[in-house]
Amino acid sequence: MLKNVARLARWAGIVLLVATGIAPLQAKDGVVELLGTVQAMPASGLTGDWTIASRAVRTDAATLIKQELGRIGVGATVEVKGADAGGGVVLATTIEVKQGVPGSLPPIGGGNGLGEFTGAIESMPAAGLLGTWRIAGRTVIAVSATRLQQELGGFRVGAIVEVHGLVGASGSVTASKIEVKVGGGTPVPPGAGADLEIVGTIDALPAAGLLGDWRVGGRLVRVAATTVLDVEHGAFEVGVPVEVHGIADAVGALLATRIERTAGNGAPTPAAMFWGSVDAMPGPATAPIGLWQIGGRVVSVSASTAIRQNDGPLSLGAIVEVKGWLQGDGVVLAHEIETRRAIGAVPGQASAAVEYVNDRLGHYFVTAFPAEIAALDAGAFGGAWRRTGQSFNVGGGAAAVCRFYGMPPKGPDSHFFTVDAVECEKVMRDYRAWTYEAHAFSVSAPVGGACAAGQVPVTRFFNNAPSGADMNHRYVVNPQVSVEMRGRGWIEEGVVMCARP
Repeated sequence: MLKNVARLARWAGIVLLVATGIAPLQAKDGVVELLGTVQAMPASGLTGDWTIASRAVRTDAATLIKQELGRIGVGATVEVKGADAGGGVVLATTIEVKQGVPGSLPPIGGGNGLGEFTGAIESMPAAGLLGTWRIAGRTVIAVSATRLQQELGGFRVGAIVEVHGLVGASGSVTASKIEVKVGGGTPVPPGAGADLEIVGTIDALPAAGLLGDWRVGGRLVRVAATTVLDVEHGAFEVGVPVEVHGIADAVGALLATRIERTAGNGAPTPAAMFWGSVDAMPGPATAPIGLWQIGGRVVSVSASTAIRQNDGPLSLGAIVEVKGWLQGDGVVLAHEIETRRAIGAVPGQASAAVEYVNDRLGHYFVTAFPAEIAALDAGAFGGAWRRTGQSFNVGGGAAAVCRFYGMPPKGPDSHFFTVDAVECEKVMRDYRAWTYEAHAFSVSAPVGGACAAGQVPVTRFFNNAPSGADMNHRYVVNPQVSVEMRGRGWIEEGVVMCARP
């Protein structure tokens, strides 16, 4: 009997009739809305009698047929709005295609890199809800920032869902939201989505105590009595960096199993910093929340993201600098987005990183900060540092380099540089001996340990000192210097960044 009972749901303020069976038509303000599959059409043309979701639907010359999202036909998913014509017949005022005839995939998106469509789930990730879906013939990727909404039922194959997200060149969609509309099953329980780890600063805490709703990196985090709160590296307060482990619930919040104040230097500065043009954004700079596409990367913008338009307006095509936290699936949780004049433009940065050596320590150091260069050239630190004659060009690359200092006695009297945001985050989090100082300059990141044609490989060498206090790294572009360093027993760690020619 239950399968013959129609399910009613509210959608857009109009009664939505879900035809899982046949029930008397119901309407609000005289309007009936029906969502389902076209099962039969008029023999000729589009005017006449249809069967949609097991309902009799009639069209006339005044009925508007919308096919922006696909071609109408038997098998297409459509939304019908109309009036009760009596006898169980809906007289349609509009029929709008939500998913075209199987096998036809109309383009989606309005030219801004964003798109939305409605259709049936054909397949889901093998484990959990994050990963690759197949919906209405399209590949859909659910990432850690995707909102998975199940208010009208749980995700299952055959359920009709609405998808919003970033449209790739192949037509695949990185989803900002997947929402069940029709035919869902039992809501997927919290934790079935996937185990997640996010790194970010605390944006908000409960009004009293630590149990309740937090916001970390713009994401809702729910803390219960069972959540392990690790305060080894300091107390929890707004603005401090934390690492959160948990499971996604049905609406995208993170049910925290463990929250840890990060170690290392404790700097709240995001490890990832890069430049790129804005390929897709969900709205104007005044309403930016959602998934963006910047320089080919997926960026999640929240209410806590700082939007700065210092070098021009923020719009599609604008060049921006992004600071944030890189997540395990490649999504960047944005802490700040700022317009820039050019890729890799760092205010006050010199055009080259200049190398110095301290003969007494046997340590090497590079800097692209003009004030620092001027000070060292003028004999700062008792004239202990002199130029080696080596340098490499910086600026113009799409990735920023993290700079760390040992800061004796806590760590070695030495600097360490990395363009790898994952490595930067790990050093920040796990190594107290290294204090994060700044993003030093912009270069390009190597791919597979190699640089693109025309770029200059920068190789990192490690002196493998017998004591941690004496450790040092050198960053080399000259092949003859590389030979010299190998001959001195320094360990070659490979190409770690790519400089301008």
